Amino acid sequence: MDAGLVVSGKGLVAALLPPLGLIWLALFCLPFAFRARAGARRLVARSTLVAMLVLALMLSVPRVSDALLGHVETDAGRVLTPERARTLMQGPRPPQAIVILGGGVRRSRGDWPGGVGAKPRTVERVLGGARLARSTGLPVLLSGGSPGGLARSEAEVMGELLEKDLGISARWLEKQSRDTRENAQDSARMLADAGITRVILVTEAYHMPRALAAFRRAGLSPIPGPIGFHGGMPAESWLDWMPSASGAARSWLAMHEIVGGFWYRISGR
Repeated sequence: MDAGLVVSGKGLVAALLPPLGLIWLALFCLPFAFRARAGARRLVARSTLVAMLVLALMLSVPRVSDALLGHVETDAGRVLTPERARTLMQGPRPPQAIVILGGGVRRSRGDWPGGVGAKPRTVERVLGGARLARSTGLPVLLSGGSPGGLARSEAEVMGELLEKDLGISARWLEKQSRDTRENAQDSARMLADAGITRVILVTEAYHMPRALAAFRRAGLSPIPGPIGFHGGMPAESWLDWMPSASGAARSWLAMHEIVGGFWYRISGR
């Protein structure tokens, strides 16, 4: 599949997922709500308009987005501390490698070589993976391509961060994948040459359930190494009950994983 089509498809999904998708539906209903003749059609249009706006507003409330993310993160597994990782190394089936998934790259105006830098989620994943690599001594595979056609892949950007700033060299760079399914398939092929099937998988907690499913389908035995738990936190102030852009963004992340996990299940991916 052409990379441009993949990016276009992801953009379409991003535009349709709540809460933004609810706004589009409300806008679609707007002319019918005020221009249609009085009757059932106008009543349905107005009711749908109000319902979509209320739902979009609710999904922008940080406490709501926190609850959604907490639900998604339920199956992410426990935090894999260095102590727990060392215990795993002494077990009957110790992990053989660490796989760190990219969390996105961005255009840079000079603070990163090549004009491409790591997004915060990618930095967080690399830091978490580096901590585990130091405590276990396991080799590291970095996985992530460049679906947007940027000059450098996620794997290359992560590799530079890992080596130059954290003093750890990755053994493998998987630079072609465009989504989580391809992360798993391409990583499995690279690791097969070394006879590796059992890995510690490092990614954000909200992304972990879908990533685990993809890696298992690819024939690997992943051990969850979740980082960046964002849900289930107690309210800090009354502002947590006020709609905000950050609340909407967090709800979008949760809905992306919920819909993505459902799609993986029904499509067998």
